[in-house]
Amino acid sequence: MITDLLAQEYNLGIALTLREYPKALDSSSMQPSDWLRIAQDIDAAYHQFDGFIILHGTDTLAWTAAALHWQLSQIDKPVVITGSQRPWLELGSDAPANFQLALDAVQSQRHAVMVAFNGLLLPGYAVKKLDADADAAFAAPNWQGEWSSVTPGEYLFSPLNPSLNILSIKLYPGCEAWLASSINSQVFAAIAIETYGSGNIPEHFLFKSALKNAVQAGSLIINCSQCIRGQVRQGHYAAGSFLQEINALAAARLTIEAATTWLYTALAQKTDHDSLRKAWQTATHMV
Repeated sequence: MITDLLAQEYNLGIALTLREYPKALDSSSMQPSDWLRIAQDIDAAYHQFDGFIILHGTDTLAWTAAALHWQLSQIDKPVVITGSQRPWLELGSDAPANFQLALDAVQSQRHAVMVAFNGLLLPGYAVKKLDADADAAFAAPNWQGEWSSVTPGEYLFSPLNPSLNILSIKLYPGCEAWLASSINSQVFAAIAIETYGSGNIPEHFLFKSALKNAVQAGSLIINCSQCIRGQVRQGHYAAGSFLQEINALAAARLTIEAATTWLYTALAQKTDHDSLRKAWQTATHMV
């Protein structure tokens, strides 16, 4: 099918090398080690190709896109991730159009980690899967429409550490006691929390105590909003002041996917919290 697409007049001149992993993996089974493997393979072949396309299942595509964005820092070549909602050979499949969009993107002058889907080209760090059925499965609801500028020659490969003990959680009413117990049961390198609204948490003694204990044990905490749009304004309301007091990092407009994958990458490069906070401030200004 790909060969047929390359034979089209508007694709002539493209020399495409296809590399497949030995085992096909449903994207719902992807692990941080797989994010690392893809990034390592791109870095190893960086000088051999003008651009890269990753064919990926849709369930965790947003996570892989964000993970590649952080690892392939300031990349000055196009890296395009795409997939489809239906198999290529199924009647009416969106796969051919998505792959053609990826081919167009990889020939463009835009140098970034991008997601190509349903006619849209979106930055990898801002993408979320919003629909399990429709062709328009992905969007970047908090993205302001501006692409980050890249200075040629500043590409830096920053491999993540898949063995880091990182907790990513979503609050819901009634979770506080067991969540506190879970947090207290082990030491996490970092915790990313999807809080309510603009970054608020419940008034619950055990839960707040557990978070405070985690920080004192060295955990880095990122405060993300459960809302699809809008930003975290930590401390704007009384319910968010506690996270401000324990120096949690506010995610601003970044997604939980972006925050969690950033932690896997940033903590692999730095350990002191001052450096991490400065790096986080730079990251949040992209959206």
